[in-house]
Amino acid sequence: MSEWPTRIGLIGCGAMGGAMVRGLARTGTHAFVVADAVPAAAQSVAADIGATVGDVTDAAACDVVILAVKPKDAAVALAGIAPALVDGSVLISVVAGWDVARLTAIVGPRAILRTMPNLAVREGLGLVAFTAAGIDADTHAKVIALLAPLGTVEELPEALFGAATALVGSGPGFVALMAEGLEEGAVGSGFTRDQARRMVQAVLAGSAALLADGIDPAELRHRVSSPGGTTVEGVAVLERGAVRAHVADAVRAATRRATEL
Repeated sequence: MSEWPTRIGLIGCGAMGGAMVRGLARTGTHAFVVADAVPAAAQSVAADIGATVGDVTDAAACDVVILAVKPKDAAVALAGIAPALVDGSVLISVVAGWDVARLTAIVGPRAILRTMPNLAVREGLGLVAFTAAGIDADTHAKVIALLAPLGTVEELPEALFGAATALVGSGPGFVALMAEGLEEGAVGSGFTRDQARRMVQAVLAGSAALLADGIDPAELRHRVSSPGGTTVEGVAVLERGAVRAHVADAVRAATRRATEL
């Protein structure tokens, strides 16, 4: 017998929606139905995961329905799927800025998960922040099990969703900017572009693995900072440029923007 959910519907096959279902398709025996206003987008996702391409009502008639459209398109999409949602299904929203009350106002009281994932869910290395409403304990456990293969799953109060959007959704962009800087510095020091990119990727992956053990980031920095050494010299440059403060300010700015969506 197939595991729950038997069928997962995706409405919105852009970068985030596509990453979600590609990550979910890496494990499990779910069948997928995907829909998008741009047929080529739905066909691309379908080809990758062996999904069926349908319309919005087809995707909405599944056990789990993932809504991953742009905020400006959410009202129309929700109005279109509301009549097709089946009893006992779970609506997973990936729509930035739309809280549970706003979602419920259109689809009515039902099991809803408001989520904020990042693109690394595609590889099972992502982070999914979520808040749940209208979900009983049994379904809650099943939903956690469903999302677990995507990476770290963190349940949060809805009041923190602006900050979650900034950290979870925008964080990879901030890290990518740092990676660009490391790569440019390496190329400027004599490496080829390919060498620099491979080495930066390895540095970031290794650092992430060390931090995943729960070490304080400051402690990791101290461990690699020999007195009078290269790390101390480089960190001094970053501190003069207030890089740490700017990164913190970037998260706060993204949080403010998230609450405006």
